[in-house]
Amino acid sequence: MFSLEDLPRMIDMTSIYADSQLRDIDRVCDIAKAYHCASTIAFPCYLSYTIKNTLGYDDVLNGSVTGFPFGGELTSAKVYEAKQLELMGAQEIDMVMNVGAFLSGNQKYAKQDMATVCESVKVPVKVIIETAFLDDKQIATAAELAVGAGAKFVKTSTGLHDKPTTVHMIKIIKDAIGDSALIKAAGGIRDVDTMLEMIDAGAHRFGLGVRSAQPILREIDTRLGRESLMDYIK
Repeated sequence: MFSLEDLPRMIDMTSIYADSQLRDIDRVCDIAKAYHCASTIAFPCYLSYTIKNTLGYDDVLNGSVTGFPFGGELTSAKVYEAKQLELMGAQEIDMVMNVGAFLSGNQKYAKQDMATVCESVKVPVKVIIETAFLDDKQIATAAELAVGAGAKFVKTSTGLHDKPTTVHMIKIIKDAIGDSALIKAAGGIRDVDTMLEMIDAGAHRFGLGVRSAQPILREIDTRLGRESLMDYIK
């Protein structure tokens, strides 16, 4: 049975802002270790750094991204990067669907792009469908395509847009894919209650930027009646 203490274990702690610096990556690692988060996710150039800085914390995975943030790269470029990330030690890879191709009606290309990347590596791939650009029907279709392409997770968003991920979006994805893949909610998630509602709707993982994650983790500590671990993280 789910307990609030389990919530940090469902969080991918990330720093994939354009201006992410080493101090941000340090904080990602420190928070992930303190709260035993599901994973760290950083730009490819920081992957070796996150792996080194979470040594000994085997319950914290290390992941990275490809085709981020727009998804319009050549499939071959995405494949090359995904393979390199796997060789470097990435345990999960978040990739962005070619949203433009999908919205243009070229679902065959969009699915093949995802499938080629998923098939190129052995580690789980989370496909970002960018729900901010899609209507309800398109969200369902994109989720189905991602699962058909071999995605282990359907991820809602890069989080780089004004339109936040909603509980309604999670329900649409869950209705579309059932138990055939997991769901990662990301983008504009700012409080614990929203996360709990998303879990009820079918979410299994959350992508939280290190800047927005800190107040959420403090809220979890407060609800659990304990001193916040955030006070001990530099």
